[in-house]
Amino acid sequence: MFKKILCALLASVMLAGTLASCASGDEPADEGKQTQADTGAEEDIREKLEIPDTRYDGKELCFLVREEGSWSTVEIFAESENVNSDNISYAVFERNDRILQKYGVTITQTTQGSITNEVAAPTGDFLAVVSNVVNAAGNAQSGFLWDLHSDSVQYLDTTKPWWDQKMAEGLSIDGRLYFATGDIMTLDNDATFAIMFNKLLAKNCQLPDLYGLVENGQWTLDKLYEFEQKSVQDLDGTVGLSYDQDICGFAYTGDAAICLLIGGGVTMTRKDENDLPFYEMNVELAQNIADKCKQVFSKDYTVDLNSPTVGVEEAGKKCFGENHALFFAECLQCVTRVRGYDVDFGILPFPMYSADQGQYYSMMHLTAPMVSIPKSVTGENLTMTESMIEAMAYHAVDTLTEQYYEINLKTKGAKDAESGPMIDTILANRACDMSYYYGWGGLSSVASCLLPTTNTSVASTARSEGKTIKSSINKFIKKMQTLE
Repeated sequence: MFKKILCALLASVMLAGTLASCASGDEPADEGKQTQADTGAEEDIREKLEIPDTRYDGKELCFLVREEGSWSTVEIFAESENVNSDNISYAVFERNDRILQKYGVTITQTTQGSITNEVAAPTGDFLAVVSNVVNAAGNAQSGFLWDLHSDSVQYLDTTKPWWDQKMAEGLSIDGRLYFATGDIMTLDNDATFAIMFNKLLAKNCQLPDLYGLVENGQWTLDKLYEFEQKSVQDLDGTVGLSYDQDICGFAYTGDAAICLLIGGGVTMTRKDENDLPFYEMNVELAQNIADKCKQVFSKDYTVDLNSPTVGVEEAGKKCFGENHALFFAECLQCVTRVRGYDVDFGILPFPMYSADQGQYYSMMHLTAPMVSIPKSVTGENLTMTESMIEAMAYHAVDTLTEQYYEINLKTKGAKDAESGPMIDTILANRACDMSYYYGWGGLSSVASCLLPTTNTSVASTARSEGKTIKSSINKFIKKMQTLE
């Protein structure tokens, strides 16, 4: 994705030129399409935006968005004066203003409405939808959404770098794709899991350069286990490690086991040559990961943040923010959650099972946002909607994504530029397991075998879950192939 190169652009003069030229007039392209990429230096790194050279003066593109606490939609609409401390709102406003100036379209949003009702009896109250992965998958299976790869959708191009192409490839079915994410969103990044590390504790434990380990392909489960043991300090003298009194090696939440499983290269489903899912899991690898993780999750070195009665989010902030953990496994949104604490930290991907793996893998949680278009949108409205979504994604690269990196590279008021390539690695290597996103089960059950409190073997769990997944896949394929 284009996010991979953005970190390098942030401090460059080239980016400043990009901002200036994107606000200026665009040169027309051949065949009735227009080119909005700059000429000169940027042309080597920026692909062209190709949508109809059309103005829709006075038109609104309203999104039905979600209101879900800290996961409420923040990337679609912003008032000019609604500038928060992280400048995300301003980036949204700037991007939308470009759309308004160039195409005459006003971007708005609503939290009121039902896609079920809209498809049954169109009102035009909203033309696009932002929902979490689970709801998007449900809407797709109900036949409520346009196939973004169909001939009817001509200008929304998920092969462009401002879309997450790996997720698009992973979430497609039989060559069809019903929802997508990319630079148009930032909460998909927030919903991606990573490991934060405390720089002070790492220094006190005389750990090697952790960034260097990642870059050299040496950041593995064995290293995580080795390092977590070095930082443990029982400061309150009571039995067991406390999240807010002692110092633990590894503080984690309920999704850490799945992240370590995926980080080791294990998934429950794959795709065949016809883009159809099928069940296949490397049981031997999963068992090997489980054997190592039972050591990693030892109560002698770790703290389970689901246990404290204050709640996992508050426990996580206090534990890591107040220097009680060397490593903290959670989603990237935790970077902003701990900003009010005096902790100097860095960001790492989840470790590989072994150095032979050759690639890091990250997990994006089900709460991640997806953009889709209801089947109720037709004719000129469909052309406008898909074109403007494509333009929003394109112009989000040097507005929203730039600000996202700027925010997440800051720690204790200073910029940790070395975390930039780490975030690149995390976001560029998100693994997509359809069994997880479409709710066929399996991953959570197998991941539970990684915990020392579980005696069930990976092999027996995989056999049991495999039967259910195979049945779910067959029903899913049959249902999706009946959709128009």
